Amino acid sequence: MSQPESGETPGMSTVLSVESVSKRYRVQRDRPRTLRESVIRRLQGHRERRDSVWALRDVTFTVERGLSLGIVGHNGAGKSTLLRLLCGLGRPTTGRIVREGHLSGLLELGGGFHLDLSGRDNMVTAGILSGLTERQVRAREREIIAFSELEDFIDQPVRTYSTGMYLRLAFAVAVCFDPAILAIDEVLAVGDSRFQQKCLDRIAGFRAAGKTLLITSHSRDQILALCDEVLVLEEGRAVMRGDPETALACYDDLMRQRTERRALDLLGERAVRRLRRTSGARQGTQEAKIVRVRMTDAQGREVRDVRSPDGVTIHLDYEVAEGIDDVALSVGIFSEGHVKCFDVVLASAAAVLGPLGRAGTIRCRLPALPLLAGEYFINVGLYPLAWDFVYDYHWQMHALRVVADREIGGEVSGVVALSPAWGLTLHEEVHRATPEVDDAGEPICSLQGGRSNQSR
Repeated sequence: MSQPESGETPGMSTVLSVESVSKRYRVQRDRPRTLRESVIRRLQGHRERRDSVWALRDVTFTVERGLSLGIVGHNGAGKSTLLRLLCGLGRPTTGRIVREGHLSGLLELGGGFHLDLSGRDNMVTAGILSGLTERQVRAREREIIAFSELEDFIDQPVRTYSTGMYLRLAFAVAVCFDPAILAIDEVLAVGDSRFQQKCLDRIAGFRAAGKTLLITSHSRDQILALCDEVLVLEEGRAVMRGDPETALACYDDLMRQRTERRALDLLGERAVRRLRRTSGARQGTQEAKIVRVRMTDAQGREVRDVRSPDGVTIHLDYEVAEGIDDVALSVGIFSEGHVKCFDVVLASAAAVLGPLGRAGTIRCRLPALPLLAGEYFINVGLYPLAWDFVYDYHWQMHALRVVADREIGGEVSGVVALSPAWGLTLHEEVHRATPEVDDAGEPICSLQGGRSNQSR
């Protein structure tokens, strides 16, 4: 078995080479729940049963210097395992990883931090583990603390930190040690929107400096904005690599195929065909289903027409099968031309709304809907937390008509309703220009009041 090597250059512009990498884990089945049960089993001669689970199978790719590579796939597809191996946290079962230059990984929230150490001590420890001297870490200390915005808490134990504080310190440590390659696993989904934007701005600067970025994300917008190319993983295998639009289309198609296979097993072919005949487009296994979608105005009246910019409340009546305690949820507003006007995703509905029960109504209140007049659709979906298939997704099924409450001067286009205010100021000054002269010093023309008079 070949092991990962560092310092070896696979090619002139290649900074990372993954060669036929596979990773196997041993998983113990029927694990004893207590120490007593474990002792009894040993005395009775029971042998532990361990099964092999392949998280990665024969993955091969290279990354060139300055490239931003996205890695997408459903939860369990092997994304996090691959990034951990790239960062040197574990070794592949077979194959090898060759890298050039320092690789810094932001793989999990506060991963590697010692809870009882202060933020400052953890920062120094992380820098030394990255190959820097303590003096080099101290030289970057002020920058890291300023970026993390933890001036008042940097000497407190990190076990006292909130989730957002963990993220800020972890990201600041990862980017401020100036790695040649930065690997980020989903953590940009955590934290407030202002700090997320601050992180994205730093990543943009990292890319502009010609550094290499590896990133996994469930956010399509982040993948499209940050990545030059995208690698698609499915069940631990690399399915394709290409431009972000093509790769995300492949990812969507794989989810559709998984959903369809599962739906056929659970519902049968006739029920699946009936779903397809629904107006608009509907897919899903129906283990959790959207029974009805309706909209109400500020007075609670059910409406199909909404006056811009008035608000609207979207109601989702749902039912879930026995054993499903939580779902991921998406609600979006799209134009007739499939332009996304708004989209929100709850990675865990129960974490935001509380226990779901077997049936209920989820409400999404939009206080204002500043859209141009026109026809739109409310698209909604329910998914497992792993995002590996679809429970129920409604596309272009629920129409919403936006009516303008005032005239907007001029011809407008787009999706956002703005109210331009026009104004005009007349300038009465007379501009005089220095006349041009010929070789004899005679004026060629003179400008007065904006009118040209030819001199003779």
